[in-house]
Amino acid sequence: MSREALSPKKRITVADLRPGMYIVGLDRSWIHTPFLFHRRLIQQVEEIDQLKKHGIAEVVIDTSRGADVGTDAGDAVGEKNNRAGDRAAVSTDSLQAGAAEAAPAPRSDAEKAFQPLARELAHARTVHEEALLLAQSIFDGAGGGAPIDAHVVAQVIGNLQASIERSPEASLLLMQMRRFQKDIFTHAVNVCVLSIVVASLEGLDAAPDGLAMGALLHDLGETRLPRQLLRKISDFTEAETMLLKQHPTLGVALLAHSDGIPTAVLRMVADHHERIDGSGYPAGKVGSDLSADSQLLALVDCYDDMLSGRNQAALQPTEVLRQLYMQANSGAANRDLVETVIRSLGVYPIGSVVELNTGERGVVVATNRSSALKPTVRIIMSRSGLVQFNGPIVSLGDAGADAVERRIVAVIDPVKERIDPLVFLRLTT
Repeated sequence: MSREALSPKKRITVADLRPGMYIVGLDRSWIHTPFLFHRRLIQQVEEIDQLKKHGIAEVVIDTSRGADVGTDAGDAVGEKNNRAGDRAAVSTDSLQAGAAEAAPAPRSDAEKAFQPLARELAHARTVHEEALLLAQSIFDGAGGGAPIDAHVVAQVIGNLQASIERSPEASLLLMQMRRFQKDIFTHAVNVCVLSIVVASLEGLDAAPDGLAMGALLHDLGETRLPRQLLRKISDFTEAETMLLKQHPTLGVALLAHSDGIPTAVLRMVADHHERIDGSGYPAGKVGSDLSADSQLLALVDCYDDMLSGRNQAALQPTEVLRQLYMQANSGAANRDLVETVIRSLGVYPIGSVVELNTGERGVVVATNRSSALKPTVRIIMSRSGLVQFNGPIVSLGDAGADAVERRIVAVIDPVKERIDPLVFLRLTT
């Protein structure tokens, strides 16, 4: 039975909403609100005020993830925290620490958008490090001929889902920071994160565990290919290309001998390089033969491949989006699904380093759902070239009379410029 079927949902008015409740839907389209993720645990009254400010009249809550109407929100949150270990303790401790400080000046909306990300990033980083270690053990074992341990796979997925549920922005930022690591297990975790985020944000999670499992294991067949082939930088010969194109089939063969792997996952692994116009491989299937999950997996896999430069020179995020649109225009990918992925991940993904028309540089810390070209950024370098480790948080969409008009004029390669965005979020890598 799917998670959605097990999650009791209630539609309530925003006036009945309070901290401790978990929102899974709003009565307005994402494009008419500034909220990147419509599924979230309400932690502060200010978040409810923001919903009211943007015309939200009704919300849908999930009482299995948070408080119900007529119950004590504190009890509900406490019970949820007990199940999740120290997950919420990080957030609670941070909030209490902030309250203990001398009363600061009121924070701007941009600063409020940044605070949850900053609070959760350290904990999310621990979760991701554990996921990478477990994923490496899965792929190393498969390379040695060992069957896949479905319990370990479920552990990786469960930890990532919990982290994303708490702070999707933090998970996306960490994925972006590691996108230049080209090893197979990092790519697997990245694609798993992307799949969970897109499915959760867009309400495509009828079977989220299956999609996440397919995303984590999609390239398992590469463990059966010669290592020198996977590490090759120069162009592949025709024979090498034919061999590489067999990795989906090899992956299915590996998984077929493992217990606890759903048929839907085998199908995703087999089809993640197929395209709806029949131009993909290894079987040249067409859209009618491809599941929606397989098509979504194919897009986020391609997205991470192009960003990380696994099989070609790494592309900047804006060029990756152009390439995805080209796939839709050529008929190789479903246009609606391409737009879904782009809408979810943003034109300037969280963690992107950008240059502004003012000469300043910044790190994107939140996307702008109503205006994709105007995200929220932390300024990391002044217009005079002075590095700012605790720079201001600004929304490029701020149209106030006293606001400086800022717009993005270029995306900067953080590797070439030796910029570590996490340093400017008061964290180290």
